[in-house]
Amino acid sequence: DVFMFLSGQKVLITEDLEDVTVLEGESATFKCRISPVDCSRVQWFLDKTPLHTNELNEIQSQPGGYHLLTLKKLSLKDSGVITFEAGDKKTSASLVVKGKSIVT
Repeated sequence: DVFMFLSGQKVLITEDLEDVTVLEGESATFKCRISPVDCSRVQWFLDKTPLHTNELNEIQSQPGGYHLLTLKKLSLKDSGVITFEAGDKKTSASLVVKGKSIVT
């Protein structure tokens, strides 16, 4: 049964997320890679909150097992830990949003 095989296969994260530091109001992109490329049980989190595509978050899957998360118009309160889960594996990285220094 194909479904049983797919749901039972081991997922590997072959490229981990990397920390991103941006200025307030900018965008941050996180990228990781998984194997097998067709694993569909994937989820992004900011701290413990699941992320979904909306006007501020863009979630993409790309050929080769790459998964991208772009967070737009970031504010200071968005700083936290980004986690990507695929099956029973996960990879995390820090999102640091810095305030724009006002030059007088």
